[in-house]
Amino acid sequence: MRTNTTRFVAVTAIALALGGTALGTAAVANAGTMPTDGPTVAMTITNNTDNPMLLDSASNPYGQWINGPRSYLAPHTTEIVTAYSSDPRGIGVDVTYNVADGVQTVMAANNYAGNPTLDGTRIIGDPTHVILTDYMATGYPTMNASYDVFTQN
Repeated sequence: MRTNTTRFVAVTAIALALGGTALGTAAVANAGTMPTDGPTVAMTITNNTDNPMLLDSASNPYGQWINGPRSYLAPHTTEIVTAYSSDPRGIGVDVTYNVADGVQTVMAANNYAGNPTLDGTRIIGDPTHVILTDYMATGYPTMNASYDVFTQN
């Protein structure tokens, strides 16, 4: 009886130790996704149209892409674009997609100390059938912004 109890306790301790190691490893893997020593931008871009969005350009002149924009954003899908700068004053990025019929959407994120904005977000071309909305959830130093592209008849 005593041997079974000892084995049970030993097996339980080993299982808990392995489980704790697995949980600790998962937490470390998730914690390292964005740098913490400079300003960052996370842009959630959603294509709510029935057409693919094709990347025209992406600008990040004073930083680096962690996860750059896709060249093709399928209909009804979402991507998360992330960028980082080691300059403590901030970072500015923009992503331009061709939507349809010569219409482009420019999604801008300006994450600067004292004045984070989404200024520069716009539609180029005839905006009659394309809607672009933007929302900034958090600003400097860790900006989180979302952009949604819709079409209307």
